[in-house]
Amino acid sequence: MPANWGSFTAAMNSWFCGDAEGGEDYNQAGAPTAKKIADEYDLAISISAGPIMNMYQSGLNKMLIENGFKTSFNSQFTAAGAPPEGIDLGMPNWIPAATGVVNAWMTATFMAMPATGHGAAILPLTGGPTDHKLVDPGMAGLMPLAQAISDAFDTEDCNPIGGKLASGFADHMSMINGMYFGLMPAPTGPPIPQPPVPWVGVT
Repeated sequence: MPANWGSFTAAMNSWFCGDAEGGEDYNQAGAPTAKKIADEYDLAISISAGPIMNMYQSGLNKMLIENGFKTSFNSQFTAAGAPPEGIDLGMPNWIPAATGVVNAWMTATFMAMPATGHGAAILPLTGGPTDHKLVDPGMAGLMPLAQAISDAFDTEDCNPIGGKLASGFADHMSMINGMYFGLMPAPTGPPIPQPPVPWVGVT
């Protein structure tokens, strides 16, 4: 199943168009919103899977997402109070938020189940290299994600923010990649290890 970005968007639209602005004390500098984004992200990706249908299992470090957004929000709130009319820090301000999202995937694991998307692999290879190993948490998507987050918040309309964030998050996940280590049938006897199969993208 793909990540539930529809639910994420609906929850964030309710947040941004509801009480997020009026309910946050200025001195909190966006901390409640940072936590909301991290919580909803964690829920959305809980049903995601790699391209060979190994489901996400656990390990996403959502605190890195929350802390990254806290840093970016704090910088933006500080700049907004600078004379004469505030400073727009642009895309660089959102690099900490994007970095938090990317790094959150470094400890993610996937279910040890037979992959269905390549050839004769019939069983996961457990022990040693894990069966569905994440190698790169999508570092190539860091700067595009920072730009997507910047674009999402560069508006006075609350309605498109959640969707733009979801789109940026999904684009980044398409760059996460790793290797699948499985077993294949042997001419005689039990299955034998197959060559590692590279995979790209989590949806």
